[in-house]
Amino acid sequence: MTIPDQVRTAFSNVGRRKLRSALASLGVVVGTLTIVVMVSLAAGVRQQINQQFAAIGLDRLTVTPSGGSRRGGFGPPGGFPFAATAQKKVITEQDVNSWKALPGVTKVIPEVNLPSSVGLELKWNGTNQSVRMGGGEAAGGMLFQEPPESLAGSLELLDSGGIVLSLGAMKAAGISTNDPARIIGQTVETILHTSRGDTQSFSLRVQGVSKDHSPQIQVSVADRIAMKNWWFNATNILEREGYDSVTLRAADVTRANALSVQLRHAGFQVQSLEMFVTVANRIVTAITVMFTLIGSIALLVATIGIANTMVMAIYERTREIGILKAMGASSREIRQMFMLEAGFIGLIGGVFGLLFGWLIGLGLNQAIPIYLRYRELPVHGNFFLVTLTLAVGVIAFATFIGLVAGLLPAQRAARLDPLEALRHE
Repeated sequence: MTIPDQVRTAFSNVGRRKLRSALASLGVVVGTLTIVVMVSLAAGVRQQINQQFAAIGLDRLTVTPSGGSRRGGFGPPGGFPFAATAQKKVITEQDVNSWKALPGVTKVIPEVNLPSSVGLELKWNGTNQSVRMGGGEAAGGMLFQEPPESLAGSLELLDSGGIVLSLGAMKAAGISTNDPARIIGQTVETILHTSRGDTQSFSLRVQGVSKDHSPQIQVSVADRIAMKNWWFNATNILEREGYDSVTLRAADVTRANALSVQLRHAGFQVQSLEMFVTVANRIVTAITVMFTLIGSIALLVATIGIANTMVMAIYERTREIGILKAMGASSREIRQMFMLEAGFIGLIGGVFGLLFGWLIGLGLNQAIPIYLRYRELPVHGNFFLVTLTLAVGVIAFATFIGLVAGLLPAQRAARLDPLEALRHE
């Protein structure tokens, strides 16, 4: 028998007992589907991580003071913003100016955070409404937030005295949102108050309106320093305590890595997004391996069903095997024919498992964004990604599982004595 003859015979034999072959393939379908769904999820998550970090910029460094512990968020006006444990290395105005002059540095963004206990209200037409202070680019909690989009005016606060309102803050304060441009240039009051009833008002001119639906405002670093000075009843809080963090943007990733080493040697704490990407990808790789092993276990269980199917097929076709051997078919050709039959069962299960897994991922890719929009989470894209490598890999593995499952039954068929096989009823 030639190889094409063996292939045609094996494929024809798979169709002779369609229900039994389908049930044997079902285990392979389940195992393949499990691998496709789980590994495509890991691949999609990896892609999301890389896209999110790429959008932020791998050339970005976040520099923070080193040593000591801040307790400035819990002191009342007139108190000391920090405990006796002082900062060993603070970020001063001189540091910021020197970093701006470094070669390869394209942008330096200092950040000052208000204490967490500050009560913040927006006053409009005699009505006060609680709002929160929006974070700047350097804020660690804003890493995966999408940049706010402008409805009117400019969202970049360069000088003191300006304020950016979110759409949510305007609604909360009772400001009409029908024409956001009308509020540009008008003055609003931002009021800070303590739990003891002390208040301080800051008159600010509306410079822009963002599409953010949360009730938040943004003011310049200079205005935050003024607010923080009032809170701690100080006049030189920046000189004493420095900036809370500074974001540096470098010309490229290589320069960012060099700056990271330089700033660490200077005694500052530096967070590099490239390190986060490396760690995140390692974690996703470990999860991918775990998911693949889980799916592989399901496929290995499917080998039992394929082996059982092939044993039954050999028992039913014992006389046929005897006729083939009597006509000159060798034991090797008989073995190959039955192994090909088992391989076809694995191949069919792998193809359908890949198809069903892809369809499930496709459906979830349509459903997940709806949930994310409902939760107002700024994440877009596909979370299930079936790559060509994954598709080819699972089909090849499913076929291999079928061949392995058919090995022992094929050996049994190859060892049958022709005369005994011809006498079999």
